[in-house]
Amino acid sequence: MTRYSSHRLSRVWQVGVLAGVLGLGAACGGPASSDDDAIKIGVVQPFSGALAGYGEETQAGFDYVIERYNKAGGVESMDGAKIEMIKADDASEPSNTATEARRLMGKEGVSLVVGIPVTTEMAAISPVADQFQIPVLSVGAGGSNSEYVYSLGLPYDDGYAKSMADFLIDARDKKGAKLETVALVYTDYETGQEVSKGLEKRLKAAGFKIVADVPLPAESDNYKPQLARINSMDPDVAVGLVTTPSGVALHQARAATKSEVLFVGGTGGYADHQVWDSLGDSVAKDILVNNMFGLTNFAEAAKSPSLQKFLTEARKHEDELDAPLGQLFIAGAQMAYVVIDLLEKAGSSDPKDILDAFKDVDIPAGSDGVLFPRSDGLRFDPKTRFLTDNASLIVKWNEDETLDVMWPDALASEKLEANMLD
Repeated sequence: MTRYSSHRLSRVWQVGVLAGVLGLGAACGGPASSDDDAIKIGVVQPFSGALAGYGEETQAGFDYVIERYNKAGGVESMDGAKIEMIKADDASEPSNTATEARRLMGKEGVSLVVGIPVTTEMAAISPVADQFQIPVLSVGAGGSNSEYVYSLGLPYDDGYAKSMADFLIDARDKKGAKLETVALVYTDYETGQEVSKGLEKRLKAAGFKIVADVPLPAESDNYKPQLARINSMDPDVAVGLVTTPSGVALHQARAATKSEVLFVGGTGGYADHQVWDSLGDSVAKDILVNNMFGLTNFAEAAKSPSLQKFLTEARKHEDELDAPLGQLFIAGAQMAYVVIDLLEKAGSSDPKDILDAFKDVDIPAGSDGVLFPRSDGLRFDPKTRFLTDNASLIVKWNEDETLDVMWPDALASEKLEANMLD
């Protein structure tokens, strides 16, 4: 089997830039090309429905990188074969995710399926992957028991919970912040619940006192009762995973109750620009800028040469992208770089070879293919099927709607001071 050096990612990027290549993918439900020798990749995303914003922005980033790669020569280990994307819209419904995955794996004969940005959709696709024995790569879901499903997302405990807990421990022990009592505040669905369990375990072990457990009903848009309870407990910090819709409602309640509690959380509900836009400038400048830190995989200010290089080139085409260069765009682009490395390592469109090649994925830290904040580069743990490095960024909003990276120190654009957390 042909093996491939991931250094070609740099050459591919340079060729694409010099050629001025930019091509967006085909419309949902249709292939991006009709090349009989192409490697067929199924794409399942929520292009409509409640999660359409997730699917559209993620797909824009994926298309951007894959189309440039095809134009730059295609899959070298397969004699320049092009990657053909066959897209499917699950309309933000997990039952549709399973149906569309079954169609792509059965009728369309794809060699790999990508997309699936949330955990419920990943759960729906897992038994289909088992049935057809087709590998799946999720851009952000939290986990699966299927041996065929890998994820670029964060594990509940070793990813989300560990990053938030480590930030608080570091702020207390190294920066001198006065943090002792904690309220667990999270969107009440599987991911939020599991991350909260991980936080409770880690924070208790580090000597923090948990004074409240406050789930935020996922179907509600009024969290004033929950904020009243949090305010009455007066914790030093409220921490947990919050979705974007829950984040909007949470911060509206923070504004309405004039809460002065420090909030730390991830991901969309704290660091997504959709939250700022939904709140409006006046509320956002008061609530998001003060007493709050967010967890994310992307911030424009991160001191990462490979990310900055990517953003510089992508901005030249921003008007053509029809999507913001936000965290979801970067997630889609990161997924594309992993797919490229995976296919080059596989040297074959056989799903068995592609599945086997996951163990060989290795994009070194600092190379053009690493957009996430991963100091160890990008490799998969064969047991967990997550990346071996699951670190994230902690960011803080500025009044001009930009984000400063506060942690970890190696990627920080602004120094974290104890008084920022008091």
